[in-house]
Amino acid sequence: MITVMEERRKLLCQILKRYEKEEAVYERTLEGQHLRVHREGDYVSFYLRRDGQKSGRYLSKKADRDLLQRLAQKDYAQKIVCQAKKELKAIEAFEKKYPQYTAEQVQDQYEKDALALIKPLVTTNDQYAKHWQEEYEIINDFHKENCIYTTKRGEKVRSKSEVIIADALFYEKIPYYYERSVYIDGIGICHPDFTVLNVNTRKEYIWEHFGMMSDMEYAQSSVRKIQEYQKAGYFLGKNFIATYEDAVHPLTPDLIKGVLEEYLL
Repeated sequence: MITVMEERRKLLCQILKRYEKEEAVYERTLEGQHLRVHREGDYVSFYLRRDGQKSGRYLSKKADRDLLQRLAQKDYAQKIVCQAKKELKAIEAFEKKYPQYTAEQVQDQYEKDALALIKPLVTTNDQYAKHWQEEYEIINDFHKENCIYTTKRGEKVRSKSEVIIADALFYEKIPYYYERSVYIDGIGICHPDFTVLNVNTRKEYIWEHFGMMSDMEYAQSSVRKIQEYQKAGYFLGKNFIATYEDAVHPLTPDLIKGVLEEYLL
């Protein structure tokens, strides 16, 4: 709440800075002149009223349009300034009565050793990432004999490209699972190459690498798989990352770096 109020205060100060200048200009050029709006049934008429006058001079919507607009803008600027000042005053009164810290900040009052004994309301990014990484026990024996390449984290993967991806994730300290099982409607139980976590946003993605796109049968199978993912709610760029390569266009570290910067860092 404190942060929300501070953001609102900043916005109101910006509004005041703009409209107080505008109000001052109109006060000089239209000193003592105001717009009066009169409605009678469906018909609306406008009048120029000077200080001390009760009615005013009728203004034509066509002939006096420029003056009408300036008078209306003067009125608007004055009301904006007035309301912004009222809001700022209310925020100041609210902050005087508000506690020094919020319920979420209670944990900040604990010593580090004592904090380790409780389950805090708010977890740090590191705590969240650690819990996410330890949440699942990966048991996947699906053709494990094909996992012949070793990553820096010490796991076995199926291709050199997957080694490059896994090592890039490991280097950037991005939590990931290799071939964590997930049930996808229309596909059944499948094992996306990687399941990854953006620690800052706490958003999870599945990441498939399609590494043999030169093979027509493999490419058609990949398109079908992507479409099934979409039917199940996994969309490219939203919660699904895909990388590709073929015999002519290999996956490179620069391409992986671009993916990490776009979605995971």
